[in-house]
Amino acid sequence: MLPEEQWGAVKLEPQAEAELRARYERFCIVRGGGDCLGLFEDGPYLRSDDRSTLALALAFGSVLDETYAALGREVSPKALLTSILWMASFYFGLWLLPEPVTKGVAAVLTVALVAWLGIDTVWGLMDGWAELVMKARVATTFDELREAGAGFAKVLGTDAARAMIIAVTALSGRTLAEVGPALRSLPSFRLAQVQLAGQGAPTWVVVRLEQVQAVAASAEGALAVTVGPEGALAGAMMSRNSAVSASSSGSPANEVYRHRGGNRQVERNGERWHLPRGVSANDLPASDPLGDQLQAAARQVASRWGPQFLKAKEERAIERMLQRGLVHRANLLERQARGRWVEAELQKLFPSLDWKRRGVDVVGPAGQKYHYELLSGTESNFELHGRRMATTFFRMIFF
Repeated sequence: MLPEEQWGAVKLEPQAEAELRARYERFCIVRGGGDCLGLFEDGPYLRSDDRSTLALALAFGSVLDETYAALGREVSPKALLTSILWMASFYFGLWLLPEPVTKGVAAVLTVALVAWLGIDTVWGLMDGWAELVMKARVATTFDELREAGAGFAKVLGTDAARAMIIAVTALSGRTLAEVGPALRSLPSFRLAQVQLAGQGAPTWVVVRLEQVQAVAASAEGALAVTVGPEGALAGAMMSRNSAVSASSSGSPANEVYRHRGGNRQVERNGERWHLPRGVSANDLPASDPLGDQLQAAARQVASRWGPQFLKAKEERAIERMLQRGLVHRANLLERQARGRWVEAELQKLFPSLDWKRRGVDVVGPAGQKYHYELLSGTESNFELHGRRMATTFFRMIFF
C-alpha cells in the first residue's frame, strides 16, 4: 500500500518505489549505511519532501562526503549529517511559502549567506531550489532525482555548498541570542563584513546579527532586512505572547504585532486591525458591517483566481523570468498579479466606495474614523502595510 496523498507529487507505483528505495540504500552504503538521511523516519515511503531532500544531498555531492568524513570523530556523524541536511532543506523551503520571508534564526542565516556568498548567489539558490522541488515532485527514478540535484549543483557550486553547510552547522540548535557569536567565529568573518557592505547593507548588521528580525524578498530582486533595537525585539516577542485588551464591543483584542513607531496590529473575532500610535482597542467599532462584506467578498473572489486571468503583459513578464531560470521571481510576479486582479474585481462589486490609488485602498464613509486596506493574508504583508501606513487607522481585508 502507498500513501493516497503525496502533496501534489507523482504517486509512485510499487515497483518504482522499491527500485528508488534500493538505489537510495546503495547511496547510503558509504555514508553510514541504512537510512543515512533519515528519509524513512516518517514512514516506509519516499514522499515528495523526502525526494527533495535526497536531490539536495545529491546536489551537495562531494562536499557532503567531505563533511561526513570530517565528522568521523563524532559520536554519531550520520545523525549530525542528517540534521544538517534537513535544516538546509527546511530553510530553502521557507522561500517557497506564499510570501517569501525568513524570520528569527533563518533570517540570520539569510544575512550570513548574503555576506559570505553575495546577494546574486542567494537569489540563484532560491530559484534553483524552486526548480529542484518541482522536478523532485514528478521524479520517479533515482536518476531523475540525480538530474534534479545536478541542476541545483550548477547554481550551488562547491564554495557555496561548503559555506552553506558551515553556516547551517553553526546555527543548528542555537537561540537567536547565540547565533551572533557563532557566526562571528566562522572563517573569513571580516571579509564577509566588507562583502555585505558591498551588497548595500551597513557592516554593523553582521556584527549585531542578534537584532535581525526578518528578511523578505521582492520580485525586483531586492532583499529587505528588518533590524530593530533591543526594545523593538522585545516588543516583537511580547506580541507573540498576545497581550490582550478589550475593544468597545467587549470582545478581547489580541495584540499580534507592535511596530517600532508605537503603532500596532490587533486581532478581534477573526478581524485584523492596524492601530496608529495613540489609538487603542477601545476605538474599535462594536460592529463593522461594511468591513465584513468586503472581507467575505475578498475571500470569495480570491478563490476564483487562476492563470487564465493573467494579462498578456503579466504573462510575458512571468515567461521571461522562467526562461532565465528565475522560478522564484516568476512566482512572486504571479502573486502580485493575483492581488491586482482581486482588487479590480472588488471595485466592480463595490463601485460606490471611495477607492484610492495611493494610501489606503478604500476610504471609509464620511464620519468614519477608520479605513480599509486589501492585502494577501501573510505575516510579512501585514507587517509591510503597517510600516507603510503607520499613522492610519484601518482594517485589513485579507485573502
